[in-house]
Amino acid sequence: MRISIMIIATMLAVSASAQDLDHGRRLAQRWCAECHAIGPQPTKFKRATPFATLAYKDNITVETLSAFLLLPHATMSNVPLSYTDAQDIAAFIVAMKK
Repeated sequence: MRISIMIIATMLAVSASAQDLDHGRRLAQRWCAECHAIGPQPTKFKRATPFATLAYKDNITVETLSAFLLLPHATMSNVPLSYTDAQDIAAFIVAMKK
């Protein structure tokens, strides 16, 4: 029984961290980089928070960011993101903190 629980816990941990950072970077370049600085280069649109700044906010997690990305926004274009896309972009952002 203990082994089964450990296997299930390991599988859940692996699936929770299975975001694709490279896919998130490519999506960010395509959908976000026009307004947000997604890397070290600044952007011309100063009102959009740079991704590195978002990464260092205390309450930012992959879950909070992906939920935010899936909601409609008045100041952002409504990009047709899937749940996986949102998770990948969020993981890309959070990874900047490391």
